[in-house]
Amino acid sequence: MFRVDQEALRAPGVHATFVDDPSAGIYVLRIGDTVRVRARVTLRARVDSLLRDLRVDDALDPAPWGSALQDLDPVILGPAAHFVSGSVPVASVEEARPTLADVRRMAERIPAAEVEESGVLEEDVERFGSWSDGTLVAVSALSPWVGGHTDVGLLVAPAFRGRGLGAQVAAVAVGVATRRAGIVRWRCREDNAASLRLASRFGLTPYGRNLGVRVAL
Repeated sequence: MFRVDQEALRAPGVHATFVDDPSAGIYVLRIGDTVRVRARVTLRARVDSLLRDLRVDDALDPAPWGSALQDLDPVILGPAAHFVSGSVPVASVEEARPTLADVRRMAERIPAAEVEESGVLEEDVERFGSWSDGTLVAVSALSPWVGGHTDVGLLVAPAFRGRGLGAQVAAVAVGVATRRAGIVRWRCREDNAASLRLASRFGLTPYGRNLGVRVAL
């Protein structure tokens, strides 16, 4: 992703990689004293200017990114905790796939920021659901990453939280990702205590912290 050799991946400091992808936003990953930034090449001048004086400890602060890119209507996701694993939890429910229309109807009852963070309405995702009396109340999603659909997103209707439904559909997604790709990536906001507990419950390994920035094309 960052187009560097494995041994150089964790070089201390702030480093940027630019890609010729018009749909790419900005992805910021911190591992220890290393910050890696990936952005589309058309944003290079903006990003280089910001990174020139950006300290490692400030790289995941949404404020400087929002200020530097404010005319591009940035949507900032995070800061988030990042976990990875190659183990497969045992799902207690069958794979059940909701339609996009079902997920949109469910999302109408949930704050937009939570829906955006979950990624369940993004393009090219696989979705798994749980229903109560015929109504979709929990959705997990697998978003594409290098090597396959490996990034787990999770959204549960507020009235049904705390019942274990999120854990059930998340276990399905984690199992599908690891069986197919050999790895799963779990990302959640650092203030989302329930999602952090699930990552621990599934035995996922902490792997850095990150920030995502979506900007207008």
